[in-house]
Amino acid sequence: MSSPTAQQHHDEVLGALSALAAETGISLERGKLVRADRRSQFEYFGLRTPDRRRRVAAGFSFTGQDSASVLAAWDEIWHLADNGDVMFAALDFYRRRIGSRRWTAADSAEFWSTAVGWIERIDNWAHADDLARLYSFALADQPELVYPTLEEWSRSDNERQRRIAMVSLIHYSGKNAVFMPIEPCLSLLANSVTDRRETVSSALGWVLRELLAVHPDAVLAFLTTHAASMPRPATRRATERLPQPERDRVRASLA
Repeated sequence: MSSPTAQQHHDEVLGALSALAAETGISLERGKLVRADRRSQFEYFGLRTPDRRRRVAAGFSFTGQDSASVLAAWDEIWHLADNGDVMFAALDFYRRRIGSRRWTAADSAEFWSTAVGWIERIDNWAHADDLARLYSFALADQPELVYPTLEEWSRSDNERQRRIAMVSLIHYSGKNAVFMPIEPCLSLLANSVTDRRETVSSALGWVLRELLAVHPDAVLAFLTTHAASMPRPATRRATERLPQPERDRVRASLA
């Protein structure tokens, strides 16, 4: 049972986002479409991401407290929420902080000790990937603390756990995406090579694509070993950024 204060914090965030939806002209139909698209159990206002993030950045009554109290408040809100935009607000709040210059390894340990439980409420790819982004920075700061749990999730039959375990290995995408040594990355990814579920296989291909840009020899060797077991969409995505002649040669060798 939640405390009165926890409920007040939740209702404050919910009310602020509801007001934002009204201010920005978001229709009820948009929220229904978002929910349907994500096949989610949660309700949605359907807020535009930049608008929502600006509102979260403006703060709430509890966000000026010490870090432990703020994290405890967001944790309670996360577990109380039946609105997906409220859950996004918690992820948005830490998106602005984790990985910043003021964020420390101790902050990551504190965040992980609580937010590791947030995965239990994930039911869609959008929340999954935003949460994985936060986990990736906790992993970068605290690999010995975080990696064993990710490895355990990668061996689970749970679709969301497998996706989040893989996506947490990179800082989303781009120039600075890869930060982990290649060996533990490939060891974890190997646990999902035979999984045909779209959210899992797409994550596998996505992460391999980012790793290939930094560790081409190791990743190509991994593909040579596992391509026969992998879904074709995963191998196509893994190699999509190679120059076309090399891409065609690699794909032909993996066929």
